[in-house]
Amino acid sequence: MKQLLITLILLLFSLLSPAQYVDEYGNNDHEVLIRALHSVSEEDISRWMHTMISPDMRGRLAGDIGYDMAADWAAGKLESWGLQPFFPEKGFFQKFDQPYTLIKDKGRLEIHIPAGDETITKHYQYGDDYWPWGISGSGEVTAEVVYTGHGISAPELGYDDYAGIDVEGRIVITELGIPYSGSNQDSLMMWQPYVDHANKVKFALENGAAGLIFAYHVASPRPTADPDFIFLAASDQVVRDLLAGTGKDLQEVREHIKTTLTPMSFNTGKKATLALSSEYYPDGTTANVVAMIEGSDPELREEYLIIGAHLDHLGMMPVLFPGALDNASGCALALGIAKALATSEVELKRTLIILLFGAEEVGLVGARQFVDRFPHPREQIKMMINLDMVGRGNAFFAVTADPWSNLLEVLERNNDQWVHRPFMTRSSHWQQPIRPRTDGMVFYMEKIPAITFGTRGATTPTLYHVPEDTMDQINVEIMRDVIKVLTMSMIELGNMPNITLEPINP
Repeated sequence: MKQLLITLILLLFSLLSPAQYVDEYGNNDHEVLIRALHSVSEEDISRWMHTMISPDMRGRLAGDIGYDMAADWAAGKLESWGLQPFFPEKGFFQKFDQPYTLIKDKGRLEIHIPAGDETITKHYQYGDDYWPWGISGSGEVTAEVVYTGHGISAPELGYDDYAGIDVEGRIVITELGIPYSGSNQDSLMMWQPYVDHANKVKFALENGAAGLIFAYHVASPRPTADPDFIFLAASDQVVRDLLAGTGKDLQEVREHIKTTLTPMSFNTGKKATLALSSEYYPDGTTANVVAMIEGSDPELREEYLIIGAHLDHLGMMPVLFPGALDNASGCALALGIAKALATSEVELKRTLIILLFGAEEVGLVGARQFVDRFPHPREQIKMMINLDMVGRGNAFFAVTADPWSNLLEVLERNNDQWVHRPFMTRSSHWQQPIRPRTDGMVFYMEKIPAITFGTRGATTPTLYHVPEDTMDQINVEIMRDVIKVLTMSMIELGNMPNITLEPINP
């Protein structure tokens, strides 16, 4: 009898408790909410990700046929669940021009060390020691090597890595980023034009350099800057080998430049050989995939919520870079949210946009295309959540600017209600970041409410821009929970009477 009484009490509680929170989700009853919560399985997520990282998709390089196949597949999924094109006259694709480069071989990197009357040649290994970049042209160059700091000529800032050093016909070593390491917003904005990698190539070419070793051991698909200029990204060990015998320590040189904000360029006394075979396609095109669930309210449907993730990756360089974490993971989450909401008969009063970006890896091009060509006043975008490399660990995090921090409260509330993962949220004063490296920053910089949502707590190193970015480093279980939290949050945000946001006053 006692057990029966407990069972009846629990049953009564289960029937009554939903009424306490259904009102937060518009006209959607408890049954609809539960159906949305459980619409996507771990098997769904795994299957979608395996499709995106398959060899058929060729690493999803924007412009290449592999990306086009991935975009067609994703659009087909969205259409099959009943989503509509956001640009009806264009279907699910927002097309734009995007040059691209195919890497045809692994390239070659050697340094030639004087040893008396002889020269010792040291050969380096693809992947372990260097990566090719799409920014490179095709060919081979052997030349003396000159260290040129950050490879920047900025006379208006009183800084020039090329002043007083002859690099004509030589190979230059340049560092990532800029020498300025402060936080003054005016200074950051003055340095902003010098961050881009293409500008480092531009300055090297203007000073007559024949090739460039980038002291940043990561692969990148950015398209060719000059068809005759060879560019390889090398490990610190390669750079240290080139500096050996010069009396210069790499770490001390870097610290000197940063702390004094003065160049420290010098000859290494060694030669290097850089070689790469690439094919440049200047007339390439690609597209964003843009779908929507139109809002039901005649007025609120003109307000937009966006779930965004970039679909592109590095392609074949020349081996397959599958891009599981970066960013098949984010796309699988966006697709999962779309499926959960579209197939469960959920009502949203506001319009939800599912946005899979093209050409993120070459400079956030797809995000810029969407924002610049958005057909309505930008203030009608009430929130954008960016999902980039979300699929590891056991906990959540979400970050935004202070004026939009009340949006984080919605995410936290839905995690507490439905999932119960550890959740760290943070907001800070709105400011202009010096290195916006993910699509959400394009919205952020236009003062469109943007949230970076991610996972944390992984116990192994993240594999980034390498062929080993496979399903082996993915936790599908936490991805399922991300879909749950964001699905329920979109239902709440999509139905609340008002989304009140503070204005940006930087």
